[in-house]
Amino acid sequence: MHLASGFHRYLWCLRHCFIDDYLAMIQEGQNLINYVAMNSIAIGKILKEYDEVHCSVNGQNFRRMLQAKHLELLQSPWLIELSAFQINTKDSEYEVSCEDLCECSSDFSSGEPTITCKMSESVKAEFNLTCPICLDTVFYPVALGCGHLFCNSCACAAASVPIDEGIKTAKPLAKCPICRQAGVFADSVHLAELNLLLKKRCKGYWKERLYAERMKQEKDYRSLQTNLVLGFM
Repeated sequence: MHLASGFHRYLWCLRHCFIDDYLAMIQEGQNLINYVAMNSIAIGKILKEYDEVHCSVNGQNFRRMLQAKHLELLQSPWLIELSAFQINTKDSEYEVSCEDLCECSSDFSSGEPTITCKMSESVKAEFNLTCPICLDTVFYPVALGCGHLFCNSCACAAASVPIDEGIKTAKPLAKCPICRQAGVFADSVHLAELNLLLKKRCKGYWKERLYAERMKQEKDYRSLQTNLVLGFM
């Protein structure tokens, strides 16, 4: 509902059963975040006990490896999407009970834009929303299979594919600009909830980037057409 606009939003409103579906979706999002919290706490306790029993640091080294490879749930871009979803639902016109929900917040006023998800006193995830390529707040954010976040246009440029074709059309050997892992573009996902959050909380920046991206695409298109014409001459 909150992703729709104009006529599509009106059509959604006509569905009498929609409110129940919407609240059920919010509840499902809450359950998923609670699952992430329980998983993180359980894994931490298991690895700590392993190290105590074996008098080693293998457990903590294993957890650091999971974090580095974005295999731990607290490092997953889907947790960013769930957090953005929860923040977006706070602006909804529907009454939503916030009891037992984790505390999610965003900060775009400081030098580094962040989104934070506090699931308990001991479990907290904080994500930097700066694109590592253009060094600006991610615009139309995408997450590669390795978990790293980029602007959609930056990811396409890194994979040497046109924006209109999409990053999933990247060659299988194309590597993530950060971790250099190959084959991660095919598993990329567009973070729609995060993009909506940025559009609402950073209106001026979002409009400027949208205008700049359109100008760049038009320039690239004209350049391509010119090269095609010159190629036939």
